[in-house]
Amino acid sequence: LYAIAILKYMKHFEQIIQRVIEKAKNDENILGVAMAGSYITHQLDKFSDLDFVIITENDYLFPKSKMVSFAESLGNYVAGFTGEHVGEKTLLICLFENPLTHIDFKFTEIKNFISRIENPFIVYEKSDRLVNLYKETVPVWPKPDLQWIEDRFWVWVHYSATKLGRNEFFETIDFISFLRLNVIGPLYHLKYNKDPRGVRKLEFFLDPNDLNLLKKTIPNYSYD
Repeated sequence: LYAIAILKYMKHFEQIIQRVIEKAKNDENILGVAMAGSYITHQLDKFSDLDFVIITENDYLFPKSKMVSFAESLGNYVAGFTGEHVGEKTLLICLFENPLTHIDFKFTEIKNFISRIENPFIVYEKSDRLVNLYKETVPVWPKPDLQWIEDRFWVWVHYSATKLGRNEFFETIDFISFLRLNVIGPLYHLKYNKDPRGVRKLEFFLDPNDLNLLKKTIPNYSYD
C-alpha cells in the first residue's frame, strides 16, 4: 500500500530516487544509496523532503564541488549549500523545481554506519556490505543527558529573566524557543517513548493537556 501511495500521489519522488540510483551506478566511488527521514517510517506526503544517504568507500570524501555537481546532474536543480550550520559539512541541502522539492544529500563513508542513529532504507548498493553491516550492528538514537540539562537549566532561566527585566523581548522569546527545542520537546518525546527530535511532530501525539501546556510556552511580544 505504501508503494502504491507513493506512485499515485508522489510519482515525482520515485522519479528522483531512480535518477539518483542511476547516477550512483555510474560512479565507481559510490557503494550505495539509502533513504533516511520520513521514508523510513512510511510517512512521506506532498510536503516531505527527501533525505538521501550516498555511501562511499572508506577514506573517499566528496569535495563540495563534486557534491554540487552530483545534485546538478539530476536536473531541475535550483540552489544548494553545505550543512556546516548543523555540523555536517558533507551534507548538501538543495532545492529542486518542477515541482519544488527539498532534497538533502548526505555523503558518507561506509565505516560511519558502524555507529548510527537509525537504519536508512537501502534502495541500491553494489554489494551486500551495507546489508551485512546492518546485521552486525545496532543503531542507537541519542537520548538527552538529564544531568547536562539540570546543570544548565536554572542558569539559563535566570539569564533569560534578566533579558526580560530589560524589556529585551526578542532575545527572551528566542531563548524560550531554545528551551522548547532543546529541553521541553525532547523530554516530551521521552515521556511518550519516542525518539527525541526537538519539537518535531509533538502536535500529533501529545495528549490534550500536555499540548495545552506546551502552547503556553509560546510567548507574545509583551511583558504581561
